[in-house]
Amino acid sequence: MKRLTAEKLKLCFMKGTENLLKHKDEINALNVFPVPDGDTGSNMSATMLEGCKYLESIENKVTMEKVLNAIKNGTLMGARGNSGVILSQIFRGFCDYLKNVKQITVADFAFAFKSAKDVAYGAVMKPVEGTILTAIRYLSEKVEELSDAQDFNEFFEKTLMILKKAVDDTPNLLKKLRDAGVVDAGAKGLYYIMEGFYKYIQGETTINLDVKTTSMPVEEIQFIPEDLKYQYCTELIVRAFDELNNGQEEEIRNFLYEIGDSVVFFVQDNVIKLHVHTNNPGTVIEKLLGVGELLKVKIDNMKEQHEHFIETGYKEEGPRKKNAIVAVSPSEGISRILRDLGADMIVIGGQTMNPSTADIKVAVEALNADNVFIFPNNSNIILAARQVASSIEDKNVYVVNTKNVQECVAALIRHVPDEEPENLLKVYEEAVSEVVTLSVTRAVRNARLNGEKIKKNEYLVFVNNSLQTHDLDFKKALEDAFAKIEDLEEREIITILLGKDATPIEINILEKLVKQKYPNLEIETYEGEQVHYPFLILIE
Repeated sequence: MKRLTAEKLKLCFMKGTENLLKHKDEINALNVFPVPDGDTGSNMSATMLEGCKYLESIENKVTMEKVLNAIKNGTLMGARGNSGVILSQIFRGFCDYLKNVKQITVADFAFAFKSAKDVAYGAVMKPVEGTILTAIRYLSEKVEELSDAQDFNEFFEKTLMILKKAVDDTPNLLKKLRDAGVVDAGAKGLYYIMEGFYKYIQGETTINLDVKTTSMPVEEIQFIPEDLKYQYCTELIVRAFDELNNGQEEEIRNFLYEIGDSVVFFVQDNVIKLHVHTNNPGTVIEKLLGVGELLKVKIDNMKEQHEHFIETGYKEEGPRKKNAIVAVSPSEGISRILRDLGADMIVIGGQTMNPSTADIKVAVEALNADNVFIFPNNSNIILAARQVASSIEDKNVYVVNTKNVQECVAALIRHVPDEEPENLLKVYEEAVSEVVTLSVTRAVRNARLNGEKIKKNEYLVFVNNSLQTHDLDFKKALEDAFAKIEDLEEREIITILLGKDATPIEINILEKLVKQKYPNLEIETYEGEQVHYPFLILIE
């Protein structure tokens, strides 16, 4: 097929909607991260479905003008959430470029991607890479290559290859996606829409918009609860009394960024569409009433959604695993490290913030596995972990008695996914017994500990969870602690997890000391981002 008629474009769009609907649950599962702000799969589906409704309402002869206007206006009026709004602007730019075309060629479609990218980026005051914006940008940057396709079969094959790369790249561009171990939901949604277009071109012409989702939710989503700065997701559609000038548009944009974030704002055919996270949705409504009449208002309490998710948890689907791992982590940085080493579920907690038995149980129950290993990573959490182990009936639960995260890292380095659980437990326990760990913190008050007088602000160095030395001089405290490790010259690697309070001077002192006195140790440094302990160290 070398050209798309108006009728074929209409059916491509509807097939794209059907394909998105099939994968809605998968997209929603991805959108668990970072906070529930509606659901990306549901929001994108609502946007596309409204476009289909407008397409189905076309009367008399189907023309390209009617189809483009239906897609453009339908997606605008149906847009929900940040992802839906941006998706509507992608189609707005796409339709605007094609407005004078009677039949769409491959080159027309390719250059429409470029227009779609420009309009979508223009709608977002502070575009964020690693999102659906990145996906449409990747397509816009390959216009020449796409234009060379011989027909629409080849065109969409190339389109899907480009989009797949964009989706796979999103975690590299957005730290929170990387920490969570997921790709961007909006970018993946756009991939499925274009896949639907391709399916129609290939001959799958039956369309069912009542289709139920068939894709399993993605596996291994790490959800890290976080405080919400802004509580209400606020969306408005307003018909302006008069055409807004550039000064008025800029004033509204600046106002939205003063009172919130995640701002999307644009004006299309005298209709204002906005999305903002704010603590004062009433102020937004009042401001916009000054320039027009409300057509649609949607306000969601994200705090309520957020707390509901934490309470109910995430249920892992997909093939049942032989062995799975739950690890307690005090920070995002350490969570990332544990995830890279094979942890399937992360429970946030640690020193001063011990998770409850219920927290750990939710994580264990969410895993679809025959055997689950719990790493409590703190002596105060081991009992809670054991209680969970004794209360689970549908899987075997083992507690590895790790008293700090360094022991957990040492154990997971030796992780063998398909090993027999009894053997794997021995491997873990052996790793814990062999590693030397140091934990460096500072005294917050004068005190006595194990008969020792501790002064406020002294460095405290724990070796294998036992206080070995304390001093106001950081270098001296380290030297004393290292001197008490008997076989240090025989070890090979020292891994340092840097906390939020670690200073460049302290880091330099530690690394210089190791290089000068223990050249046998290869230094590996990672951003642990933990609080209270500027340095967590393991020596193997």
